[in-house]
Amino acid sequence: MKPEKRITENKDKNNEKNKEELLEIRRLTVSAVYADSEGYRKNEYASRILLLGKWVRKCGFEENDKLTVWIYKGRIVVEKEKPGMIDTKLLARVQDESSRLLRKKIKEMVDPEVFEQLRFVSGEIKVK
Repeated sequence: MKPEKRITENKDKNNEKNKEELLEIRRLTVSAVYADSEGYRKNEYASRILLLGKWVRKCGFEENDKLTVWIYKGRIVVEKEKPGMIDTKLLARVQDESSRLLRKKIKEMVDPEVFEQLRFVSGEIKVK
């Protein structure tokens, strides 16, 4: 094995070890937030877990960092995103909203019979 490859592999292993290094153990309590807003019925609540303290920065999280939250049954994993990472779910939501608005605008502009002949597929407008 070439020395450069061995050095790279060792760096990768060290980075993984540092990433998995246990810094602290914290015990938190899940609290309830009663929301009087859309999507919640009377007496229905949202659960909240507050991560607050100097220990958050000690873990490597800084102000304005973007985070990815992985949600499992009984387990939540929070990771700092790499700079320039694209949130594909957010991108999909924005594209869906843009498509919806485009359909609405075109529907206002064209005759209803013409609109019925149009198909909107993956950001493209096709004629049936």
